[in-house]
Amino acid sequence: MTLNTQKTPEGMIITIIIGFKEMQQRIKEESSHFALRKRDAEGNSLFEEYVLDEGHETRFRSLFYSAQGELEEYLSAYLKNLPAVSGLLETARSGGEDRIIQLPMPRSFNESLARPTGIKIEDFTEAYIMYRWLEMKDEPAAAKYLATAEKLKSEINANLNKRSQSIERKGKLW
Repeated sequence: MTLNTQKTPEGMIITIIIGFKEMQQRIKEESSHFALRKRDAEGNSLFEEYVLDEGHETRFRSLFYSAQGELEEYLSAYLKNLPAVSGLLETARSGGEDRIIQLPMPRSFNESLARPTGIKIEDFTEAYIMYRWLEMKDEPAAAKYLATAEKLKSEINANLNKRSQSIERKGKLW
């Protein structure tokens, strides 16, 4: 994950780039650790069936984009059409498949939460891909990954709503 913050007159823009190849490697490692424990009734290893590696690149690509769609739908209140941060965009385009998320935040956003939020977004992507990969292979394990993804979504939301100063309300509330 690459993270950049850019100050604007209204606050800041958090740019998060989730690398396709880096995420593919993370998923390969996670699915390998999961697959090591899987055996059929006769005790034979099911490693090849459970590992999401380069041999399943088309499926991984589909799941990667699905996870990003899920995330972007969830973050839609924060996502806006923004001019791209040029240097970062070119870096991402060099791989061709990296995903870029730009979150415009108000001045009152607690800037120290930018990196933890980016990490949670990356972790959500991993958990969601694992959930989708396992949903037809191992439903109980898939449910655990889904629960992790849902928990991360609410933590992302909580981080994005934390402010370094209280929100000023104009007018009277009564």
